[in-house]
Amino acid sequence: MKYAIDLGHGVGRDRGASGIRDEEDLINETGALVIQKLKLLGHEVIEVRPKNCAGITNSLQQRCDAADDAKANIYVSLHFNAANGRANGTEVFAMSLPGRRLAQKIVNEISALGFINRGVKDGSHLYVVRSTSMPAVLVEGCFIDSMRDIALYEAEHMANAIVLGLCGKTPNIADKAA
Repeated sequence: MKYAIDLGHGVGRDRGASGIRDEEDLINETGALVIQKLKLLGHEVIEVRPKNCAGITNSLQQRCDAADDAKANIYVSLHFNAANGRANGTEVFAMSLPGRRLAQKIVNEISALGFINRGVKDGSHLYVVRSTSMPAVLVEGCFIDSMRDIALYEAEHMANAIVLGLCGKTPNIADKAA
């Protein structure tokens, strides 16, 4: 399987949201582990975050183009939410039926870590979900401005949940030594 992994934000001035933790830090922590774990399972991973861009729309288009050009099978955009400091939980956005099925698996795995399951949401308004040729999901791991969620967050566990939702398994310790 070939996965296009989008470490959301992270280009130019687009650093994502801030809260108790910064979204960009959690994206990078979790994303690096997701990429490593997918590779350990034998999958091909295309990282689609551009190095530079002419603005937000250009950044998003570059991400989608990279995934399409690589003929990825699945597009996964990693994010973390922020609201009013009182919202909690995880949600995954998708549009197509295959995307929604995958999103359901991911949100279920993340919520099994103790996060409130906010469900699968319609992602048709999200550029990267609607602008790729393959099924796409946008994962909102948890709320970075929620004391409850930040107390639950651990990058390794979050990455395992995402990979488990994507693949149905995670690499075991013996795979890491290989």
